[in-house]
Amino acid sequence: MVRGRTVHKFCYPFISAAIVTIFIIILIECIFLLTVPIVDNDSFVYNNSGRYFAVFGCSTPDQTSHRGFDYAFYLPLTALAWQRIGFESIVLIIGEKTEWKNHPILSYTLESLNSLPDVTVVFISAKVENRGMLSQTARMFLANMDAFPGISTDQIMTSDADLWPLRKAHYYQPQGNDQPLILVHSKCCGPFDFAGRSYKMLPMSHIGASAATWRQIINRNSSIIAKDSTSILKFFEQYFGGRVHRRVEFASDDWYLDQKVISIRIDEWIKSQNSEDPTYKVSDVGLRRIDRASWNPHRIRPNAFQYYYDAHLIEEGFLPKKWLMIRPLLYLMYNRTSWQTNWSNIYAAEFHTRYTEWKSNTQV
Repeated sequence: MVRGRTVHKFCYPFISAAIVTIFIIILIECIFLLTVPIVDNDSFVYNNSGRYFAVFGCSTPDQTSHRGFDYAFYLPLTALAWQRIGFESIVLIIGEKTEWKNHPILSYTLESLNSLPDVTVVFISAKVENRGMLSQTARMFLANMDAFPGISTDQIMTSDADLWPLRKAHYYQPQGNDQPLILVHSKCCGPFDFAGRSYKMLPMSHIGASAATWRQIINRNSSIIAKDSTSILKFFEQYFGGRVHRRVEFASDDWYLDQKVISIRIDEWIKSQNSEDPTYKVSDVGLRRIDRASWNPHRIRPNAFQYYYDAHLIEEGFLPKKWLMIRPLLYLMYNRTSWQTNWSNIYAAEFHTRYTEWKSNTQV
């Protein structure tokens, strides 16, 4: 009995500490929820004339790493996520259409993209060594491309293949706002120096403007109208010289050349405007990202989901154990029994089957 009492006495501090910790976590979450203005996505009034396009894409996988297949896998799912909040998708694929049509995995992704409504796939031919660079940079030139299906007043927003929008109110200007440029996460990055000047770095995800405004930003004071692989690379040569023709390593300094150029062009465009502030800056204050570094959709309560603005997806999402981690996010976005959830599950399972067969046959 003495030993049992001693054990109980020893456990009391740990039990008390656990209770206090749980209470603090609940209190912090309650404070977080109370500090965010509640905006119901379904009742929010948008300035939504015209069509809205999200542009993202990837290069054709080089078949030596899973990285390329990560991006290819997510393309239809990301288009579905943008459709959820009212955007059509423009998917830019750097490579040849025949490469995708003849590949056992990529052909399935292409078929899946073509089966979805409001999706336009654009192939941009390029040399293999230039594909990485173009997959980063091409999206800012969509308004110049002959394949753009919209008109000058339609809106274009840049994004990434592995980034899903969640909170609809984050991607539209509210009724009464008519600034020509919308900047999301504009305070996320620090400054950078270029040609003796300091610029504020803007993330490519997400920048939104009408096609006409995009042309003003990109084409102003430029002798190059960039709209294909050759002209896009020449456009970037003006800033960075021949290095733009090198293979781009993931997360290297060259990985961010697109953000630097668009930040410079926007800075110059803002200075050319006569209005006080031509930008609508979306605030992230009090809101959260579902990030691959701390993936937690299974812990998010449905009534707290409105406080998450996007999801940066985990790598190798096509693997069954990783897909099980993504499913709770689908339930929050679409619910368990929706056609979107069912479609996504079928797509993920078939993609993995094809990937497994291809990998065993190629020994990659």
